Amino acid sequence: MKVQSKFEEFERKVIEKLLNGEDNILKTLRNQYRKANIKNREFSGSGFFTTFDVPDDATRLEILKSFHFGDVLGQCDGVKDGIGFVLFIKNGAMNCLEGYTYGDDKWPETLENYQLSYSSGAKRDLDKLREKWGLV
Repeated sequence: MKVQSKFEEFERKVIEKLLNGEDNILKTLRNQYRKANIKNREFSGSGFFTTFDVPDDATRLEILKSFHFGDVLGQCDGVKDGIGFVLFIKNGAMNCLEGYTYGDDKWPETLENYQLSYSSGAKRDLDKLREKWGLV
């Protein structure tokens, strides 16, 4: 398997975890992700930025137009303090996924062994997420 396809598999798992949960906002974003294409991916040394192109026929969020969230964390070989992620929404559509390392470690060349979790623990705290969005 090529390095790029392994990264794309990793990225897909991160996004699936970020968009997991019984919530209408997350459901709309999941539907957008199914239709989206990768517009650009850039590695910064300590992380990456993946920009999405969501087609016009994908339903946009009406309540929250522009915001971000990132309650998914990770551990992987070669990064002592862990990794984190932020998904940016712009004009009601997925815009960009940022991945980054905590501490001084560089983003690993390969992602062989990694675990993803929520900042709230094994189970996601949807109420806390909705509160951050200003919906509670």
